[in-house]
Amino acid sequence: MLSGMSVTLLRNTFLYSGFVIYMDLSKQICTGGMVSSLLTVPDGTQLTPFFKGAVCANLAWLTVWPGDVIKTQRQSGNYEGVSALRLLQENIATGRLYKGVLPGLVRSTIANGSSMVVYEMLHVALSKQFG
Repeated sequence: MLSGMSVTLLRNTFLYSGFVIYMDLSKQICTGGMVSSLLTVPDGTQLTPFFKGAVCANLAWLTVWPGDVIKTQRQSGNYEGVSALRLLQENIATGRLYKGVLPGLVRSTIANGSSMVVYEMLHVALSKQFG
């Protein structure tokens, strides 16, 4: 159960940090007028909830994906005694560094885009209810 826990926690730390950074950058890009109005809220200051969740999460996933590939290999038990650095080198050499990224991004788009819509709706409702 604890196999790979430290690498998973490290991955999640970078994943969440990246998500927050990309959300902040997306606001700056939107207010700078560099994003199509089709993807932004009416005042153009930020992405719509779905696109905010989907785009920012996908950028975060792309940032940490190589680490996730290594994490998964370590957890598989097929690479006992192989260092993370060695796995990184092997994955670069064989082109497996971004293996599975497309299905992962499709899942991320649906899950994180939808989750951000629900989050924003709940935030608005609770803000009205409790100030």
